[in-house]
Amino acid sequence: MNFETEINQIHMSNSQITHVMKEYIPVKLRNCVKLPPGLEENVLNGEELVQFMLSNSDNMLRMYGTARELMLNLKKYQNFPLNHRCFGFDPKEPYTTFPIVYENMDGVPFVNKADLYCLLQNIIKEDLLGSQKSSFELFRSMQCLLLKSYEHNLREVCEFFKYDKDLFTKLQDELLTRESSTVREDWNFEKALETLKWFPSGCNHHKHEFESDLKRFFKSKSGNFQDVNLAIQSFAVCLTKWTAKYPEMFRPYDTEKNPNCPIVVRVFDSHGVQFVMKSELFNAINIRNPNSKRLECKVVDGKLMTMDYEKVQRKYKDRIGNIEFIKCPIQRTDHKAVPIMTPSGDHCILAVDFLFEILNELIFTHRIFQKISSESRNVLRRFFLQMTNFFSPHHKSIFFVTVEEQDKQKEELMKLWEKFEPIPAKYVRNAKKDGFTVQNLKNELVNLGLLELFPEIQDYAEAVYSEVFKAKNEEFLRTYDLFKAVEKCLLNCIFKRFPTLRLFLHTQNACHLLPNLRCDFCVSPNTNQFKNTSWIEPPYMKTSSTFMIEDPENTYLYQVFLPDGSKLMNNYNKCFNLQQIRKNNIRYFIHDQQDLIYFAQNLRNLKTRKFRDECRYSLDAFQKFYPEKKLYIRAIPLTKWKRDETNRVFAEDVLDVIPVVLRQQSTPISKNDGRLAKYRKKWDTNDKDFENTISLTEFWYILEEFNVDKSGITIIPDPVHEMICQKTIKDLRMLTLNVFSPRGEQVMRIEQAVFHIFEVVVCSLNWSRDSCKTHENCLKEFKDKVICSMRTYSGMDEGTYVTAEHVESVIKGLQNHCSFQLQSNTPSPLVELQKMKLDDTISKEKFISTCRKFGLTKFVSKTKVMDPLAKAYSVRIYYLSAWRNEFFDFQTLDLYHLILDETECRSFWQSETLGLDDAPNFRADDKKTNTTAAEKETPKNTNMGESMTPKKAVEISDDIQKTSAQKETLGVGKLSPDDAQKTSASLKASEVKTASSEDIQKTYLTEKLPTVDINQSKNCAKCLRTSELCNEAKKELKMTQNRLEKYEKKAKKAGEVEKELKALKVEVKKKEKEAEIRELELSKKDKEVEELKRNMLKLEAKDAKMTLAEKNHSISQNELLEKVTYLSDQLKNEKEKNESMELKLQQNEENLKSETREKERGFEELRAVLSIMSTEMESVRRDNQNLRDQIASTPEAPPTPTVPEYPSDGQPTHHRFALFRFQRIKDSLYHKKQLNQAKEMVEKMKSCTDLVEVHQIADYEYYQFEGKLLKYIKEVELNIQRIKETCDVSMVTPLPDIPEFSQRFVNLYWRIINNQSITSSEIEVSDTECFICYVEMTSDQKTLQCEECKKVTHLECASKWLKIHRSCPHCRREMLDPGEFPNLGQ
Repeated sequence: MNFETEINQIHMSNSQITHVMKEYIPVKLRNCVKLPPGLEENVLNGEELVQFMLSNSDNMLRMYGTARELMLNLKKYQNFPLNHRCFGFDPKEPYTTFPIVYENMDGVPFVNKADLYCLLQNIIKEDLLGSQKSSFELFRSMQCLLLKSYEHNLREVCEFFKYDKDLFTKLQDELLTRESSTVREDWNFEKALETLKWFPSGCNHHKHEFESDLKRFFKSKSGNFQDVNLAIQSFAVCLTKWTAKYPEMFRPYDTEKNPNCPIVVRVFDSHGVQFVMKSELFNAINIRNPNSKRLECKVVDGKLMTMDYEKVQRKYKDRIGNIEFIKCPIQRTDHKAVPIMTPSGDHCILAVDFLFEILNELIFTHRIFQKISSESRNVLRRFFLQMTNFFSPHHKSIFFVTVEEQDKQKEELMKLWEKFEPIPAKYVRNAKKDGFTVQNLKNELVNLGLLELFPEIQDYAEAVYSEVFKAKNEEFLRTYDLFKAVEKCLLNCIFKRFPTLRLFLHTQNACHLLPNLRCDFCVSPNTNQFKNTSWIEPPYMKTSSTFMIEDPENTYLYQVFLPDGSKLMNNYNKCFNLQQIRKNNIRYFIHDQQDLIYFAQNLRNLKTRKFRDECRYSLDAFQKFYPEKKLYIRAIPLTKWKRDETNRVFAEDVLDVIPVVLRQQSTPISKNDGRLAKYRKKWDTNDKDFENTISLTEFWYILEEFNVDKSGITIIPDPVHEMICQKTIKDLRMLTLNVFSPRGEQVMRIEQAVFHIFEVVVCSLNWSRDSCKTHENCLKEFKDKVICSMRTYSGMDEGTYVTAEHVESVIKGLQNHCSFQLQSNTPSPLVELQKMKLDDTISKEKFISTCRKFGLTKFVSKTKVMDPLAKAYSVRIYYLSAWRNEFFDFQTLDLYHLILDETECRSFWQSETLGLDDAPNFRADDKKTNTTAAEKETPKNTNMGESMTPKKAVEISDDIQKTSAQKETLGVGKLSPDDAQKTSASLKASEVKTASSEDIQKTYLTEKLPTVDINQSKNCAKCLRTSELCNEAKKELKMTQNRLEKYEKKAKKAGEVEKELKALKVEVKKKEKEAEIRELELSKKDKEVEELKRNMLKLEAKDAKMTLAEKNHSISQNELLEKVTYLSDQLKNEKEKNESMELKLQQNEENLKSETREKERGFEELRAVLSIMSTEMESVRRDNQNLRDQIASTPEAPPTPTVPEYPSDGQPTHHRFALFRFQRIKDSLYHKKQLNQAKEMVEKMKSCTDLVEVHQIADYEYYQFEGKLLKYIKEVELNIQRIKETCDVSMVTPLPDIPEFSQRFVNLYWRIINNQSITSSEIEVSDTECFICYVEMTSDQKTLQCEECKKVTHLECASKWLKIHRSCPHCRREMLDPGEFPNLGQ
């Protein structure tokens, strides 16, 4: 019995089916199903319920196939341990899991402990209580409650036990052989309810749900409670006994109480890749090796990391000997992955399955790709960049995602598309009854409007069609398959467009899911001897960078200190200026101290200044000078939150370092290796103003592709980025976060470029007032121009950097616009803030007046969250938020979120670095409000907890609250106890002040006044109001006290942090002392180096003197004689060489003369051939003219494919001419133009009719034409070969007849094309060629037909055949020649 058959046997109630569908089908599609109340009770069959849902879903669930297919998928999807907890099943309902038996590597079976209760449930069959169905249903409900109370012992664990089938048979026999009571009792509802007291305590919270079932049972009077009571009591007794007897099956592992449990680790198998959960593996290793160092693996962001099973065997082979590894294949349905238990008892699925679920929901549920136009495609780009924050390839390994994290991520990702819901979009149409073709699929992609966003989508149609066709379940392709095909086409386009997601697929070993996308890293050979090596990456927090004290503004001059004591600097340091860098194309790379020492010691090997400079022009040149140089690569994070996951390196740096590191490991790259050229072409921006970067993950896989030993590379944080980052945090100027490109230019991220344009240009104008009177709509035109400039940058590839000069030139171009010039006299508030310090304060009134002055009216209404006196850095963020709300609209959502992210990034840095707890929540205006104007005006009744929230807090969005919470936690660690007390006191005062303000009191009064009956007196109403106000005041006091307690706790924490700071200060002092010692050592070394330099200069001077002395020394006579004899010998040799050269020249002249003679003869022959060809051309022209006249006089002929004719007998017989003619015929047939023409005619004819006979005739004619053409080509090639070998035209054999369609096919073709009627005789499929000679039979030829098989042959051919064989050539039935033996009956 296979797995699918077993799954089909699962019985699910209608309510369980409904619960599973809620998780399986997205909410938006599920809401389209319109079900009448009570349907679940009225429908008997689960498949009927599913069919009813499909029929009443307004055709929105067609992608799920038939009711049977959907039902099978639902059963597969819910088949996992503890599914009732995930789906919220009624606890009285039975288990629906079919327990899976897993095997370890030795074939020993194991079962999940949670599935044990499913097995126990099925021990008792339905016939236990006889034919009383109601009695068994009541027993089953009680049994389920009992089992689920015991199951509660296994919460927060995922453990397994050895499965013994014989043991369960024994348990079943033990249960059935228990003695039954012969005493009969009279039962009623109250008495039966009393018996439930013996139920375990875990069932108490379900007893009230069971009472209604019990009451219904006694009302029906259709069962015997005596039997039910005896059965459930005996089952409970057995369950208690078994739990005590087999604790390794029923209880979780415990070192003291239950130490005999097997420790099991699951080996998951997904598409042939085996891996384990790290947390499960480490927990098992820690249990089995208590004396060893504990291994830790935390679950971060709901991600459960995995490790390759082969790596586990290699790395932990000494610690896993007594751990059981069981094989656990990943189960999937057609639309979702089946959840898997985590080690903590929760559930998860693979990250790649979660990604495909999200994409499927975007494609068919929200239909996003149809709603996005080419103008707003950047919104899609920003969305997928946001997705890569979670689906990051950084981990380089497969990982799982918990169900809770899935819900959280889905909610965050889908928020962006809520505004696109009102946009109409088309649905996928139904396929025809006889399926759909490739062209139908292409037409459907056009119908859905997907070509606007993905013009290349039709290129994938053919490959996807063949893939879907192979996987079809029925005879013809259905609408279900059409949905799959559309989805696969879109997935190919998405992963092609976004390379980071494609790289994520590779890290999850899922590239095979999209076979049409070629993965470079999968294709590369897997013979990497350095696969298990890793590069050196010092901890970010232990690396420090500083600018040189003598010139802190010069970003070329810096020093980097690594944890191992190494000091780094760049090759530009004090050596080259920008002009020299550009002129000599000097590449940027990192030096360390050892490089400088080696350079100083080996200066004498570089005799000129030019050589000394050139060896520092590039990493390649310096490594050739110093082969043992250490290699450093700069990494730049895209965000501040996840540095490790967003770190990127310059593509040019990668191209520079690969040849160097290969040369260092003695495996230099060969000249014929085109891989570097491939990547250089891939990353080339065709513009020096732009630089590409790649992720560290992609860099890792590229190094593995080149078989590089990664341990020779050190990854360091880019020092310029880190120092400029600190500078921007402490400065209110509009600074950009620049770094140095490999070419030495200052560059910035494209997001920074957009933000800089926003700060400098957008935040300088009043966008509600058009001051230009010369041009119509001048301000609107300028706004479009600014947005276009921003989109030019934001639309570039992820990780692109642009030079600062390019950005400044764009800004200058925008500032020259008349709309900007007219308002340039009024300074921007951001410009005024540049003169202030971070802690300077600005009044709320001044901020509001400035906002009104610049037309920022949308934000003025939200200034209630602002303090009366706000810090300068807070006001700056308020201004940015105000202009962001005023400038951007629905069409520019992508830019809105980009500016929001950049603003948030800078604010986060300030909060983290400077401890600014009162930084404003700049996402205050980002909340989507769906309330109407009436809802906004009318205050809603709230509970007592909500009544004490000030109105300004209500206006703040969820995002603000999250951000403020983050900042609170980050800022506490920076405060001393005194500061914390001051802060708590000031906050208390500000809260009291806020609560006592008139506006808030009025708001509370209007919101919280109780309704008073008209009959009551006015005094009663006043009393009620005053008492209400008193209660509110008391609650406000309680709230302030609670807040004070919180701040006191924070102050305590601050005290703890202060202690830690003191300890850190002590460590810093120690390190300072160590640094001083190192500085002294360095100064000594510097002195030694200076002494070495002096000694070197002295040695060089001595060498110069020695060379001069040698030159001035007189040459001896013996040396002169030797030189004379040497020169005479050279003269003799040269004379001999000259003589041999003269002989060679004479021979060459004779050869040239003979060659010229032969060529002249050839030219004469060619001239003769040309004269013959000219006469031939004239005769051909005449023939063509005659043929045109004949064609003009005859009716239109069919477009029969033409084949060049063989030259007639009257043509010249020269072998060169014949060879030329045959070669021309071969060339004309080379591209199969005639065959393609014939194919087009046949396809056109078949597309015009559905008659099977016509299709057969057309295919037959095509195959005949193809065979004749091949025969014709073969004969031409044989003639060419004969002429080349013999140069004799007489050896040429005549060509066969020119390939052409039969007259019958041509006539039928024109009749079908012209929509003329066709008789049955015209399309009768009969033999058209002789079975013996395979030549087509014409109507005027005599034929012979076999009476048995009806095969027709030429009479002449048949006579020759029958003289020898006397039987039919096809069926071998006896047959006589009618010529020799005529039919006497005729």
